[in-house]
Amino acid sequence: ISLTEEICDGETYTVGTSNYTTTGVYTDNLVSVNGCDSIVTLNLTVNPVYAISLTEEICDGDTYTVGTSNYTTTGVYTENLVSINGCDSIVTLNLTVNPVYAINLTEEICDGETYTVGTSNYTTTGVYTDNLQSINGCDSIVTLNLTVNPVYAISLTEEICDGETYTVGTSNYTATGVYTDNLQSVNGCDSIVTLNLTVNPVYAISLTEEICDGETYT
Repeated sequence: ISLTEEICDGETYTVGTSNYTTTGVYTDNLVSVNGCDSIVTLNLTVNPVYAISLTEEICDGDTYTVGTSNYTTTGVYTENLVSINGCDSIVTLNLTVNPVYAINLTEEICDGETYTVGTSNYTTTGVYTDNLQSINGCDSIVTLNLTVNPVYAISLTEEICDGETYTVGTSNYTATGVYTDNLQSVNGCDSIVTLNLTVNPVYAISLTEEICDGETYT
């Protein structure tokens, strides 16, 4: 009798009183029911049992599948599957679920400046959304509420009298000329003031006059 058989690692195949656990060709001389020789040749294949370790990362909201099992949370999981030859295939999954970030930014810049999120540059007031990747490869959704504050350019034409002072910010001016001061507005942006100042003279006039009694001098 010729036998071709397969078992899984850890199992035993028995012929008469002989037990076999490894791949090979074995011959057993048995006695049939009528007392004659019954020679059994066994061609035995021992198929492996697989122990597979997986260390995996997914993003929050994603699913990792082993066989028919779906995993969505961080943990260590064991699945007993069947290999192509019918033996156990034990899969141990060490799963990390990385977070997806939702970041809200409320920012202010001055006109002429730029606010950057990732590779996006913003220069006007508005609400913008950028989908970036975090260090672990998951979404990092940034919502930017941006206000662009104005830069003021103010021109002043003023006159004062000689001996008086005209003040712009912390600057005091006493002579005719054109002056520029860079101040900050209430929101921290430039407020450029150009002053065209004229200093008018104060006159000192001495008069020596004569009138007659009864007349008036005005």
